[in-house]
Amino acid sequence: MAATVFPLLCHQDNLCFSLPAYETCEPAKGDPQHPPYYSHFVQVIHSTLKVHEPLGSLQPSNGAFEVTVYNGTDNTKIPFIMKSTDTIGKLKKAYIKKRPHMIGSLNLVFNGKPVQAEKTLGELGVKTGATFITFQRCIGG
Repeated sequence: MAATVFPLLCHQDNLCFSLPAYETCEPAKGDPQHPPYYSHFVQVIHSTLKVHEPLGSLQPSNGAFEVTVYNGTDNTKIPFIMKSTDTIGKLKKAYIKKRPHMIGSLNLVFNGKPVQAEKTLGELGVKTGATFITFQRCIGG
């Protein structure tokens, strides 16, 4: 009885194994024959990319900053100086002082979402130059 001998194959990572003569060790179709070699990634097991931004741009400042309230009905923009600890309710009161006809119907939107009066500007991630938009709710059926 004759024994079948398979050639011994060794690869870059020093793992040796044998394959039957009819099997070949080739890249799958579409894969490059010689993938690019990056020397600084030789010892890397896993790498990720991370966006770095200054801390100040991620969190609102504790000092005063300007926010704007835009009323689409009359196309007006009114700037206000606020702090990150101020609430939406305080912003609404300041707006109503300048536009008293909005009493009872003032609702604000920030980033496309209605905001609640008890939320602070810091909780909402409001930064300097942010714009709040007024809207009216239609009650009925």
